[in-house]
Amino acid sequence: MKKLMTIYMTGTLGALLALAGLAQAGRPEIVHEDIFVAKGETLRGDIATDKSITVDGLLKGDAVSVGGASVTVNGEVTGDLVSMGGAVAIPGTVRGDVSSIGGPVDVSGRVGGNLSAVGGKVTLSGTGQVDGEISALGGGVEKGPNAVHKGSVNSFSADAIRGTLTNALGVARTVGRYNRDSSTAGPRHSRYNINYNWRGEDNGGFRAFWLFALLSMLLTGVAVVTLPAIFFPANVENMRAAIDGDIWKTGAIGALALVALFPGLLMLTVSILGIPLVPFAMLGYAAAAVLGLSAFSVILQRKFFEGIKRPGPAGLAGRAAAGAGLIAAMLFVGKLVPFVGGLLALIGLMLLAFGAMAGLGAAWMTRMGARPAAGPAPAAPAQPQLPPVQPQ
Repeated sequence: MKKLMTIYMTGTLGALLALAGLAQAGRPEIVHEDIFVAKGETLRGDIATDKSITVDGLLKGDAVSVGGASVTVNGEVTGDLVSMGGAVAIPGTVRGDVSSIGGPVDVSGRVGGNLSAVGGKVTLSGTGQVDGEISALGGGVEKGPNAVHKGSVNSFSADAIRGTLTNALGVARTVGRYNRDSSTAGPRHSRYNINYNWRGEDNGGFRAFWLFALLSMLLTGVAVVTLPAIFFPANVENMRAAIDGDIWKTGAIGALALVALFPGLLMLTVSILGIPLVPFAMLGYAAAAVLGLSAFSVILQRKFFEGIKRPGPAGLAGRAAAGAGLIAAMLFVGKLVPFVGGLLALIGLMLLAFGAMAGLGAAWMTRMGARPAAGPAPAAPAQPQLPPVQPQ
Protein backbone atom coordinates (compact mmCIF):
# COMPACT_ATOMS: atom_id res chain seq x y z
CA MET A 1 0.00 0.00 0.00
CA LYS A 2 2.92 2.37 0.70
CA LYS A 3 4.22 1.71 -2.80
CA LEU A 4 0.75 2.40 -4.18
CA MET A 5 0.60 5.76 -2.40
CA THR A 6 4.10 6.64 -3.62
CA ILE A 7 3.18 5.88 -7.23
CA TYR A 8 -0.03 7.91 -7.06
CA MET A 9 1.63 10.87 -5.34
CA THR A 10 4.42 10.86 -7.92
CA GLY A 11 1.95 10.97 -10.80
CA THR A 12 -0.26 13.59 -9.16
CA LEU A 13 2.68 15.78 -8.19
CA GLY A 14 3.88 15.46 -11.77
CA ALA A 15 0.55 16.89 -12.89
CA LEU A 16 0.80 19.72 -10.37
CA LEU A 17 4.33 20.44 -11.52
CA ALA A 18 3.02 20.63 -15.06
CA LEU A 19 0.46 23.20 -13.94
CA ALA A 20 3.10 25.04 -11.96
CA GLY A 21 5.11 25.41 -15.15
CA LEU A 22 2.65 28.13 -16.10
CA ALA A 23 2.80 29.75 -12.69
CA GLN A 24 6.48 30.64 -12.61
CA ALA A 25 7.51 34.26 -12.92
CA GLY A 26 8.73 35.29 -16.32
CA ARG A 27 6.53 32.91 -18.30
CA PRO A 28 5.33 34.36 -21.60
CA GLU A 29 1.75 35.29 -22.31
CA ILE A 30 -0.29 32.51 -23.89
CA VAL A 31 -0.74 33.16 -27.61
CA HIS A 32 -3.72 31.89 -29.63
CA GLU A 33 -1.98 30.52 -32.70
CA ASP A 34 0.05 27.52 -33.80
CA ILE A 35 3.77 27.80 -33.13
CA PHE A 36 6.19 26.38 -35.69
CA VAL A 37 9.99 26.43 -35.50
CA ALA A 38 11.30 25.50 -38.94
CA LYS A 39 14.29 23.27 -39.58
CA GLY A 40 17.51 25.26 -39.37
CA GLU A 41 15.76 28.02 -37.38
CA THR A 42 16.67 28.92 -33.79
CA LEU A 43 14.07 30.45 -31.47
CA ARG A 44 15.30 31.84 -28.15
CA GLY A 45 12.92 32.20 -25.22
CA ASP A 46 9.97 30.35 -23.71
CA ILE A 47 6.78 29.81 -25.72
CA ALA A 48 3.21 29.18 -24.55
CA THR A 49 0.10 28.66 -26.68
CA ASP A 50 -3.35 27.13 -26.64
CA LYS A 51 -2.74 25.71 -30.13
CA SER A 52 -0.26 23.19 -31.51
CA ILE A 53 3.54 23.32 -31.22
CA THR A 54 5.90 21.90 -33.85
CA VAL A 55 9.67 22.21 -33.38
CA ASP A 56 11.71 21.07 -36.37
CA GLY A 57 14.61 23.39 -35.53
CA LEU A 58 16.05 24.53 -32.18
CA LEU A 59 14.05 26.07 -29.31
CA LYS A 60 16.25 27.50 -26.57
CA GLY A 61 13.66 27.64 -23.80
CA ASP A 62 10.54 25.92 -22.51
CA ALA A 63 7.46 24.94 -24.53
CA VAL A 64 3.94 24.99 -23.04
CA SER A 65 0.72 23.93 -24.79
CA VAL A 66 -2.58 24.19 -22.88
CA GLY A 67 -5.23 23.95 -25.58
CA GLY A 68 -5.38 20.22 -26.17
CA ALA A 69 -3.55 20.40 -29.50
CA SER A 70 -0.63 18.20 -30.50
CA VAL A 71 3.02 18.83 -29.65
CA THR A 72 5.74 17.47 -31.95
CA VAL A 73 9.49 17.82 -31.40
CA ASN A 74 11.48 16.72 -34.43
CA GLY A 75 14.36 19.03 -33.59
CA GLU A 76 15.53 20.06 -30.12
CA VAL A 77 14.05 21.80 -27.07
CA THR A 78 16.64 22.80 -24.49
CA GLY A 79 14.14 23.43 -21.66
CA ASP A 80 11.04 21.69 -20.33
CA LEU A 81 7.97 20.61 -22.28
CA VAL A 82 4.44 20.85 -20.82
CA SER A 83 1.30 19.68 -22.63
CA MET A 84 -2.29 19.67 -21.38
CA GLY A 85 -4.83 17.57 -23.28
CA GLY A 86 -2.93 16.89 -26.50
CA ALA A 87 -0.76 14.13 -27.90
CA VAL A 88 3.01 14.52 -27.53
CA ALA A 89 5.45 13.04 -30.06
CA ILE A 90 9.22 13.37 -29.53
CA PRO A 91 11.25 11.98 -32.43
CA GLY A 92 13.86 14.63 -31.60
CA THR A 93 15.34 15.76 -28.27
CA VAL A 94 13.96 17.43 -25.15
CA ARG A 95 16.78 18.14 -22.73
CA GLY A 96 14.55 19.05 -19.78
CA ASP A 97 11.49 17.40 -18.22
CA VAL A 98 8.33 16.40 -20.09
CA SER A 99 4.93 16.69 -18.39
CA SER A 100 1.67 15.67 -20.08
CA ILE A 101 -1.90 15.70 -18.77
CA GLY A 102 -4.68 13.93 -20.65
CA GLY A 103 -2.77 12.90 -23.76
CA PRO A 104 -0.47 10.08 -24.92
CA VAL A 105 3.30 10.52 -25.09
CA ASP A 106 5.44 8.78 -27.72
CA VAL A 107 9.22 9.05 -27.39
CA SER A 108 11.25 7.76 -30.31
CA GLY A 109 14.00 10.32 -29.70
CA ARG A 110 15.45 11.37 -26.34
CA VAL A 111 14.21 13.01 -23.13
CA GLY A 112 17.05 14.18 -20.92
CA GLY A 113 14.98 14.71 -17.74
CA ASN A 114 11.97 13.09 -16.11
CA LEU A 115 8.75 12.18 -17.92
CA SER A 116 5.39 12.52 -16.13
CA ALA A 117 2.04 11.60 -17.72
CA VAL A 118 -1.43 11.68 -16.17
CA GLY A 119 -4.33 10.10 -18.05
CA GLY A 120 -2.27 9.13 -21.11
CA LYS A 121 -0.15 6.20 -22.22
CA VAL A 122 3.64 6.52 -22.40
CA THR A 123 5.34 4.70 -25.27
CA LEU A 124 9.09 4.35 -25.83
CA SER A 125 9.25 3.29 -29.47
CA GLY A 126 12.17 2.60 -31.80
CA THR A 127 15.41 3.73 -30.17
CA GLY A 128 13.66 6.14 -27.82
CA GLN A 129 15.51 7.07 -24.64
CA VAL A 130 14.50 8.65 -21.32
CA ASP A 131 17.34 9.50 -18.95
CA GLY A 132 15.21 10.30 -15.88
CA GLU A 133 12.26 8.69 -14.15
CA ILE A 134 8.96 7.85 -15.86
CA SER A 135 5.75 8.38 -13.87
CA ALA A 136 2.45 7.40 -15.53
CA LEU A 137 -0.96 7.55 -13.86
CA GLY A 138 -3.94 6.07 -15.68
CA GLY A 139 -2.25 5.12 -18.93
CA GLY A 140 0.61 2.73 -18.34
CA VAL A 141 4.08 2.53 -19.90
CA GLU A 142 5.08 0.52 -22.98
CA LYS A 143 8.75 0.07 -23.85
CA GLY A 144 10.02 -1.24 -27.16
CA PRO A 145 12.84 -3.80 -27.41
CA ASN A 146 15.38 -1.21 -28.61
CA ALA A 147 14.31 1.61 -26.29
CA VAL A 148 16.56 2.76 -23.45
CA HIS A 149 15.46 3.92 -20.03
CA LYS A 150 18.03 4.72 -17.32
CA GLY A 151 15.69 5.64 -14.45
CA SER A 152 12.85 3.92 -12.63
CA VAL A 153 9.26 3.45 -13.85
CA ASN A 154 6.21 4.24 -11.72
CA SER A 155 3.18 3.03 -13.63
CA PHE A 156 -0.37 2.83 -12.27
CA SER A 157 -3.05 2.07 -14.85
CA ALA A 158 -6.77 2.78 -14.72
CA ASP A 159 -7.44 -0.98 -14.60
CA ALA A 160 -5.24 -1.20 -11.52
CA ILE A 161 -7.22 1.64 -9.93
CA ARG A 162 -10.51 -0.16 -10.55
CA GLY A 163 -9.04 -3.41 -9.24
CA THR A 164 -7.74 -1.71 -6.11
CA LEU A 165 -11.13 -0.16 -5.40
CA THR A 166 -12.84 -3.53 -5.90
CA ASN A 167 -10.39 -5.23 -3.54
CA ALA A 168 -10.80 -2.50 -0.95
CA LEU A 169 -14.58 -2.85 -1.02
CA GLY A 170 -14.15 -6.60 -0.63
CA VAL A 171 -11.90 -6.05 2.38
CA ALA A 172 -14.49 -3.72 3.90
CA ARG A 173 -17.26 -6.29 3.45
CA THR A 174 -15.03 -9.04 4.91
CA VAL A 175 -14.15 -6.87 7.89
CA GLY A 176 -17.82 -6.24 8.59
CA ARG A 177 -18.67 -9.94 8.32
CA TYR A 178 -15.83 -10.93 10.65
CA ASN A 179 -16.85 -8.34 13.20
CA ARG A 180 -20.47 -9.56 13.12
CA ASP A 181 -19.38 -13.20 13.43
CA SER A 182 -17.08 -12.46 16.35
CA SER A 183 -19.83 -10.65 18.24
CA THR A 184 -22.36 -13.53 17.99
CA ALA A 185 -20.37 -16.72 17.56
CA GLY A 186 -19.05 -19.04 20.23
CA PRO A 187 -15.55 -20.39 20.77
CA ARG A 188 -15.62 -22.42 17.53
CA HIS A 189 -15.54 -19.15 15.57
CA SER A 190 -12.70 -17.66 17.57
CA ARG A 191 -10.43 -17.80 14.51
CA TYR A 192 -12.53 -14.95 13.04
CA ASN A 193 -12.24 -12.82 16.13
CA ILE A 194 -10.47 -10.00 14.36
CA ASN A 195 -10.75 -6.47 15.72
CA TYR A 196 -10.62 -4.03 12.83
CA ASN A 197 -10.87 -0.53 14.27
CA TRP A 198 -9.37 2.78 13.26
CA ARG A 199 -6.87 2.77 16.13
CA GLY A 200 -5.92 -0.92 16.15
CA GLU A 201 -2.89 -2.54 14.60
CA ASP A 202 -4.79 -5.02 12.40
CA ASN A 203 -6.32 -2.40 10.13
CA GLY A 204 -3.12 -0.95 8.69
CA GLY A 205 -3.96 -1.71 5.06
CA PHE A 206 -7.51 -0.39 5.23
CA ARG A 207 -6.46 2.78 7.06
CA ALA A 208 -3.66 3.34 4.55
CA PHE A 209 -6.16 3.04 1.70
CA TRP A 210 -8.49 5.49 3.44
CA LEU A 211 -5.66 8.01 3.86
CA PHE A 212 -4.64 7.43 0.26
CA ALA A 213 -8.20 8.20 -0.91
CA LEU A 214 -8.32 11.34 1.24
CA LEU A 215 -4.96 12.53 -0.08
CA SER A 216 -6.02 11.94 -3.68
CA MET A 217 -9.20 13.97 -3.19
CA LEU A 218 -7.32 16.84 -1.54
CA LEU A 219 -4.66 16.95 -4.25
CA THR A 220 -7.36 16.92 -6.92
CA GLY A 221 -9.08 19.81 -5.13
CA VAL A 222 -5.84 21.81 -5.08
CA ALA A 223 -5.43 21.26 -8.83
CA VAL A 224 -9.04 22.31 -9.53
CA VAL A 225 -8.67 25.51 -7.47
CA THR A 226 -5.41 26.32 -9.27
CA LEU A 227 -6.84 26.01 -12.80
CA PRO A 228 -8.85 29.30 -12.79
CA ALA A 229 -5.70 31.22 -11.88
CA ILE A 230 -4.02 29.74 -14.97
CA PHE A 231 -6.77 30.17 -17.54
CA PHE A 232 -8.71 33.17 -16.11
CA PRO A 233 -6.13 35.27 -14.25
CA ALA A 234 -7.95 38.60 -14.83
CA ASN A 235 -11.21 37.19 -13.41
CA VAL A 236 -9.44 35.79 -10.36
CA GLU A 237 -7.67 39.11 -9.77
CA ASN A 238 -10.94 41.07 -9.94
CA MET A 239 -12.56 38.70 -7.46
CA ARG A 240 -9.50 38.80 -5.23
CA ALA A 241 -9.72 42.61 -5.17
CA ALA A 242 -13.42 42.41 -4.28
CA ILE A 243 -12.74 40.10 -1.32
CA ASP A 244 -9.80 42.23 -0.22
CA GLY A 245 -11.95 45.35 -0.41
CA ASP A 246 -14.66 44.09 1.98
CA ILE A 247 -14.35 40.44 2.97
CA TRP A 248 -17.38 40.53 5.28
CA LYS A 249 -19.60 42.03 2.60
CA THR A 250 -18.62 39.38 0.07
CA GLY A 251 -19.14 36.69 2.71
CA ALA A 252 -22.63 38.00 3.53
CA ILE A 253 -23.62 38.16 -0.15
CA GLY A 254 -22.31 34.64 -0.65
CA ALA A 255 -24.30 33.38 2.33
CA LEU A 256 -27.46 34.93 0.89
CA ALA A 257 -26.69 33.31 -2.46
CA LEU A 258 -26.43 29.91 -0.78
CA VAL A 259 -29.69 30.46 1.11
CA ALA A 260 -31.42 31.41 -2.17
CA LEU A 261 -30.05 28.38 -4.06
CA PHE A 262 -32.57 25.75 -3.00
CA PRO A 263 -35.69 27.96 -3.25
CA GLY A 264 -34.51 29.06 -6.68
CA LEU A 265 -34.02 25.48 -7.84
CA LEU A 266 -37.45 24.59 -6.46
CA MET A 267 -39.04 27.41 -8.45
CA LEU A 268 -37.33 26.16 -11.60
CA THR A 269 -38.54 22.60 -11.11
CA VAL A 270 -42.21 23.62 -10.94
CA SER A 271 -42.02 24.94 -14.49
CA ILE A 272 -41.54 22.78 -17.56
CA LEU A 273 -39.40 25.49 -19.13
CA GLY A 274 -37.35 25.86 -15.98
CA ILE A 275 -36.41 22.20 -15.48
CA PRO A 276 -33.70 22.20 -18.23
CA LEU A 277 -32.12 25.24 -16.54
CA VAL A 278 -31.47 23.41 -13.24
CA PRO A 279 -28.16 21.79 -14.36
CA PHE A 280 -26.94 25.12 -15.73
CA ALA A 281 -27.77 26.84 -12.45
CA MET A 282 -25.84 24.21 -10.52
CA LEU A 283 -22.88 24.51 -12.88
CA GLY A 284 -22.98 28.29 -12.49
CA TYR A 285 -22.84 28.02 -8.71
CA ALA A 286 -20.02 25.48 -8.92
CA ALA A 287 -17.99 27.65 -11.33
CA ALA A 288 -18.50 30.71 -9.12
CA ALA A 289 -17.40 28.76 -6.04
CA VAL A 290 -14.24 27.44 -7.74
CA LEU A 291 -13.31 30.90 -9.06
CA GLY A 292 -13.99 32.39 -5.63
CA LEU A 293 -11.94 29.74 -3.83
CA SER A 294 -9.06 30.45 -6.19
CA ALA A 295 -9.24 34.16 -5.33
CA PHE A 296 -9.61 33.43 -1.61
CA SER A 297 -6.61 31.08 -1.73
CA VAL A 298 -4.47 33.89 -3.13
CA ILE A 299 -5.40 36.06 -0.13
CA LEU A 300 -4.90 33.20 2.34
CA GLN A 301 -1.38 32.41 1.16
CA ARG A 302 -0.46 36.12 1.28
CA LYS A 303 -1.60 36.37 4.90
CA PHE A 304 0.27 33.18 5.75
CA PHE A 305 3.60 34.22 4.25
CA GLU A 306 3.26 37.69 5.75
CA GLY A 307 2.77 36.03 9.12
CA ILE A 308 5.91 33.92 8.85
CA LYS A 309 7.78 36.80 7.18
CA ARG A 310 8.80 34.78 4.15
CA PRO A 311 8.31 35.51 0.44
CA GLY A 312 5.53 33.54 -1.22
CA PRO A 313 5.20 32.26 -4.80
CA ALA A 314 5.64 34.81 -7.56
CA GLY A 315 2.94 33.81 -10.05
CA LEU A 316 -0.82 34.04 -9.55
CA ALA A 317 -1.32 30.29 -10.13
CA GLY A 318 1.45 29.51 -7.68
CA ARG A 319 -0.19 31.71 -5.04
CA ALA A 320 -3.57 30.06 -5.59
CA ALA A 321 -2.01 26.60 -5.35
CA ALA A 322 -0.16 27.54 -2.15
CA GLY A 323 -3.34 28.85 -0.49
CA ALA A 324 -5.38 25.80 -1.49
CA GLY A 325 -2.51 23.59 -0.36
CA LEU A 326 -2.60 25.19 3.10
CA ILE A 327 -6.28 24.25 3.51
CA ALA A 328 -5.64 20.74 2.16
CA ALA A 329 -2.71 20.29 4.55
CA MET A 330 -4.89 21.27 7.51
CA LEU A 331 -7.54 18.74 6.54
CA PHE A 332 -5.04 15.94 5.92
CA VAL A 333 -2.83 16.49 8.96
CA GLY A 334 -5.96 16.88 11.07
CA LYS A 335 -6.74 13.21 10.37
CA LEU A 336 -3.28 12.07 11.44
CA VAL A 337 -2.60 13.98 14.65
CA PRO A 338 -4.83 13.24 17.68
CA PHE A 339 -6.41 16.03 19.77
CA VAL A 340 -4.73 19.02 18.08
CA GLY A 341 -5.44 17.54 14.65
CA GLY A 342 -9.19 17.79 15.21
CA LEU A 343 -8.90 21.52 15.85
CA LEU A 344 -6.67 21.94 12.82
CA ALA A 345 -9.15 20.10 10.60
CA LEU A 346 -11.99 22.26 11.97
CA ILE A 347 -10.07 25.42 11.09
CA GLY A 348 -9.47 24.04 7.61
CA LEU A 349 -13.17 23.30 7.13
CA MET A 350 -14.12 26.79 8.37
CA LEU A 351 -11.65 28.40 5.95
CA LEU A 352 -12.98 26.26 3.10
CA ALA A 353 -16.60 27.15 3.87
CA PHE A 354 -15.96 30.86 4.34
CA GLY A 355 -13.75 30.98 1.26
CA ALA A 356 -16.54 29.46 -0.82
CA MET A 357 -19.10 31.95 0.55
CA ALA A 358 -16.82 34.94 0.06
CA GLY A 359 -16.05 33.68 -3.44
CA LEU A 360 -19.75 33.47 -4.31
CA GLY A 361 -20.21 37.02 -3.06
CA ALA A 362 -17.24 38.24 -5.09
CA ALA A 363 -18.60 36.44 -8.16
CA TRP A 364 -21.89 38.32 -7.76
CA MET A 365 -20.19 41.69 -7.23
CA THR A 366 -17.81 41.30 -10.19
CA ARG A 367 -20.08 39.32 -12.54
CA MET A 368 -17.83 36.25 -12.31
CA GLY A 369 -14.75 38.43 -12.35
CA ALA A 370 -15.61 40.04 -15.68
CA ARG A 371 -15.35 43.54 -14.21
CA PRO A 372 -13.86 45.15 -11.12
CA ALA A 373 -16.06 45.48 -8.06
CA ALA A 374 -17.87 48.80 -7.85
CA GLY A 375 -16.09 51.09 -5.41
CA PRO A 376 -17.37 54.15 -3.59
CA ALA A 377 -18.82 56.84 -5.78
CA PRO A 378 -16.22 59.45 -6.72
CA ALA A 379 -16.52 62.82 -5.05
CA ALA A 380 -18.14 65.57 -7.09
CA PRO A 381 -15.63 68.06 -8.46
CA ALA A 382 -15.44 71.32 -6.57
CA GLN A 383 -17.23 74.22 -8.21
CA PRO A 384 -14.92 77.12 -9.07
CA GLN A 385 -15.41 80.15 -6.87
CA LEU A 386 -16.12 83.30 -8.87
CA PRO A 387 -14.78 86.58 -7.54
CA PRO A 388 -17.40 88.85 -6.01
CA VAL A 389 -18.86 91.48 -8.29
CA GLN A 390 -17.63 94.97 -7.37
CA PRO A 391 -20.33 97.65 -7.27
CA GLN A 392 -20.02 100.29 -9.99
